[in-house]
Amino acid sequence: MPRFKRFQSRIVVFVLSLLTLVSASTFVVVSLAVTRNARTQIDHQLAVGARVFTRLITARTQQLADAARLLSGDFAFKVAATSDDRATVLSVLENHRARIGADVIQLVSLDRKLLADTLHPGSPGTPFGLDDLIARGEQAEEASAIALIDGRPYQMVAVPLLAPLPIAWICVGFIVDDQVAKDLQQLTNLQVSFLADRSAGGRTVLASTLPGPARAPLLGLPADLARQAGRTLSLRMQGDDYVTLLAPVGETSGGGIVAVLQRSLAEALRPYRRLQATLLALTAAGLVVSIAGAVVIARRVTRPVLTIVESARRVERGDYDHTVSVDLSDEIGELANTFNVMTKGLAERDRVRAELERVGRLKRFLSPQVAELIVSSGKEAMLASHRREITVVFCDVRGFTAFGEHAEPEEVMGFLRAYHNALGPLIFHYEGTLEQFAGDGVMVFFNDPLEEPDHAARAVRLAVGMRQGVAKLLESWRGRGHTLGFGVGIAIGFATLGRIGFEGRFDYAAIGSVSNLAARLCAEARDGQILVSQAVVAAVEDVVQVEPLAALTLKGFEKPVPAYNVLGLKES
Repeated sequence: MPRFKRFQSRIVVFVLSLLTLVSASTFVVVSLAVTRNARTQIDHQLAVGARVFTRLITARTQQLADAARLLSGDFAFKVAATSDDRATVLSVLENHRARIGADVIQLVSLDRKLLADTLHPGSPGTPFGLDDLIARGEQAEEASAIALIDGRPYQMVAVPLLAPLPIAWICVGFIVDDQVAKDLQQLTNLQVSFLADRSAGGRTVLASTLPGPARAPLLGLPADLARQAGRTLSLRMQGDDYVTLLAPVGETSGGGIVAVLQRSLAEALRPYRRLQATLLALTAAGLVVSIAGAVVIARRVTRPVLTIVESARRVERGDYDHTVSVDLSDEIGELANTFNVMTKGLAERDRVRAELERVGRLKRFLSPQVAELIVSSGKEAMLASHRREITVVFCDVRGFTAFGEHAEPEEVMGFLRAYHNALGPLIFHYEGTLEQFAGDGVMVFFNDPLEEPDHAARAVRLAVGMRQGVAKLLESWRGRGHTLGFGVGIAIGFATLGRIGFEGRFDYAAIGSVSNLAARLCAEARDGQILVSQAVVAAVEDVVQVEPLAALTLKGFEKPVPAYNVLGLKES
């Protein structure tokens, strides 16, 4: 192999050799993948076609069942059926058949004999040939199947004629013929055929979208068609390979019947063959262009690229202060300038990301404006453990446990979403610190981490606002039959406050008896009540109207606790 001393020549030869190898490999891989992908797409298309077929059969079955049930509920028809007036019964059946577009309606006695048949009007009293259809109907009160009548497939449904006990069976059916196969072909873009095993051996094509001569290979499919349903195989037909899926047609009566869904492999590969030819032409053109491009690139890329690479390594190590200096005004120079801008952007991004993470962590329990104030001022030390007087608001929904036990999970989640949406904006408006969201229970406190001289008044105004907002929500849910209420408890006292948790998951908590007192007052509050402690009343007596209540005996408190119910605000 010749050796090239010039680096430029080595680049050109290397690029050309690499492109040739890659292009050839790509062409081979694409060719193999094309066939595999085409087969996969056919398999998928066949599977989709099978599902479409199943849904079509189900829809037609439901249509037949609805039509049969409509007829079975006709009182006049019941009278005619019990009167042995065969002419009237046959006339009713024929009129109903024409109205619903069915191909056959039969009235069958409980001893499995035809009482009337629109397909064979002159055959009353003859044995009904679909005993297993009636047998399944006796077990499930309704049955459906694909059945052969006079050697032709019909989609049949049997429902009982009740008066009020079963007195006969109504059987309604659509014929499954070439038109049905063509309708399914329009939906799936597949060749569709229906095959059945003959009782005397062999099989027959009941209906198909294939032309007559092309149907013969279908007779060579594996024996016992019913057991082959769901299999995918390849079938040679008229010099072409057809990917074939044997699809079940549901319950059958009188022998194995399957739907055969097919797609020509050559037809599926046709667009890919054009893609292969285009790819080959593009590869050849690319090789020619690459020779010229490699020469130009080799002359201009080496030194400035190495400079940029070195700068990139320094950025990788975290050195964002270094800049690239390249005395070029072309793309390489633009790349160098862009690299410098990117480096500055990375430095700014890391700074902003760190600040946003700090704000995001604080917004979990503080209002947005308070969180941003703490971060911008750099006073996160105020979140360290300390002791301070706070006002605690605790609220929850009366009857929520029973509601959660009887309502659907989606309904419970919908209620909580609306409930939290009603409370959240109010908490942020009054700049409360959210300690916890636990289902329907919410705890908010005031006067920390930022001091608020009117913290008690803020707490009471928040509670009154929540009572008004939640009342509208609960009214709509009571209209749905749910017994729900809303209660609030408020207390003032000293607590120890600070961040608790672990790296990556911190909460801001208040620990002390004041939180317990607010929770106990909330538990005692009836629907619509806001119970406050005596200390709260003393702090907000100029703001709210209250009524005294009997002292409450609360769990965790030795002496009865004076309590008051907030009636409303004094101000407008």
